Amino acid sequence: MANTSSLLGRAGVVLAVLLISTTICLAGTGGNAGSGSLRSDIISIDLPPIPGGEKMPAVQFLHDRHTQAIGVKKDCSECHLKKEDKIVFKFKRTQDGDTESDMEIYHDGCIGCHLETKGAGKPSGPLAGDCRSCHSTKPEKVSSWQPIAFDRSLHFRHEVSGVIKPTEKNLKVNCGACHHKYDKAAEKTVYEKGEEESCAYCHLKETTKEASSLQNASHAACVNCHRSFAGTSEKAGPVNCSGCHDPAEQKKIEVIQSVPRLERNQPDATLLASWMAWPFQTQKSLEKHVKPVAFNHKVHEGKVSSCKTCHHASLARCGECHTETGSEKGGYIRLEQAMHNFNSEASCMGCHQQAQKATNCAGCHALMPEKTFNNTDCAQCHRVDKKAIVKIPLSRAERTQLAEKTLASVSMRSAMIPDREIPEMVKIDAMADQYKPAVFPHRQIVRKLADLMKDDKMADFFHGKEATTLCAGCHHNSPATTQPPKCASCHGESFKTDTDGRPGLMGAYHGQCISCHQLMKIEKPAATDCIGCHEKKG
Repeated sequence: MANTSSLLGRAGVVLAVLLISTTICLAGTGGNAGSGSLRSDIISIDLPPIPGGEKMPAVQFLHDRHTQAIGVKKDCSECHLKKEDKIVFKFKRTQDGDTESDMEIYHDGCIGCHLETKGAGKPSGPLAGDCRSCHSTKPEKVSSWQPIAFDRSLHFRHEVSGVIKPTEKNLKVNCGACHHKYDKAAEKTVYEKGEEESCAYCHLKETTKEASSLQNASHAACVNCHRSFAGTSEKAGPVNCSGCHDPAEQKKIEVIQSVPRLERNQPDATLLASWMAWPFQTQKSLEKHVKPVAFNHKVHEGKVSSCKTCHHASLARCGECHTETGSEKGGYIRLEQAMHNFNSEASCMGCHQQAQKATNCAGCHALMPEKTFNNTDCAQCHRVDKKAIVKIPLSRAERTQLAEKTLASVSMRSAMIPDREIPEMVKIDAMADQYKPAVFPHRQIVRKLADLMKDDKMADFFHGKEATTLCAGCHHNSPATTQPPKCASCHGESFKTDTDGRPGLMGAYHGQCISCHQLMKIEKPAATDCIGCHEKKG
């Protein structure tokens, strides 16, 4: 929790501990951690060397295996202590000590348990003096641990859960059970309705002075909550490693397909023009800056797994971190760089480029020459009429109103070429040799592609009113026309690739058709099924 000492610390349960180097999993009541050498419950326990001493190899500790060995009559308290009625996920203590004292705790606790188990006539772990059985340079098991995505579906299941109660009687929502902010004046965490943010915004990868690590905070909150329902009739989430982090177990988690919109006082639409809020901006600033973007926030919410997809550091406006000249808060990445970075999924253009890899889109987009920032049509997105911006700054309501008006004026249905202008069949016979010419069902293919994207708002928006846009999927370098030149105009009949990278005609045909089939998951005809397209002569 923010500004408090870690509830989990660096966790560990055997022989030597302080620094967890792979994955932390918590005590539970069983569960399959994986079969064979693959395990999702491996904790790598490593300890910084004592000054002047020899450092032993890390310990590979199988958490779920030990939990199962403890049995159902015992629980987490067998190894972990409580603080304020919550399990502290350190071994036999509530806070870390120095290296030597922690090592003593683990050696005494773990070896003592092994001795007790062996004395009862049961299989046990290594005993004193058998150091290399735990401290091995060649671990037997391989981690199959996989992070669990707390996506919109999983969030909604917690949000509507009747057993997770609101933190205050006057609240109808239970968001405060998990979401909180640190109140410095009161020196405690508090819940502020409408100010909920992703846990990862405060709880970073590593523990800081302000907050415990995300891993520690998640385990402290989630596992303790799940444990609170132990012994009741209520259905709760897992408390063992594999229940959350085993790939096979993750596939069993129920996924709710239709999740209502998550309300957090966000706008349905807004203007992407953070410069309007920067100091000293006036009406004259309109002359300097490009037209704002009308952004449909509501539609984009439904396309991503969480707000963090775009709001990667906080839920603040992009321009608060990414300024016009760059700032330390935004990693010195300027606003225009952040929005147009093809290599970042948090960027508009980067996200759109990733969307082109979808099955229905990849057949065309993967084979088209990639656009660069320099040859992108800015007006496709930057289309808000500057004359409509009568003052700066605009209120939130005014930004939404102008964005919605602009979006409503955009044609959201891709134009299509009439059937009479689309050849029904195209005979490919330029290189007919062992096989008869291939007869390509041209109109059928065009109509199928159009049908696949008919309900895709993104395709409609970017394909726009140019009817020949769809043609560019195959005729990738020819002019936008209903009568493009033949492939042989650019691809020579030689098998050789030209010096500028253009393949020969046969390579171009097969590369275009087969690659499209593979990217769009079209199984027939297969790449090796020559007669699926060409009837063999003789």
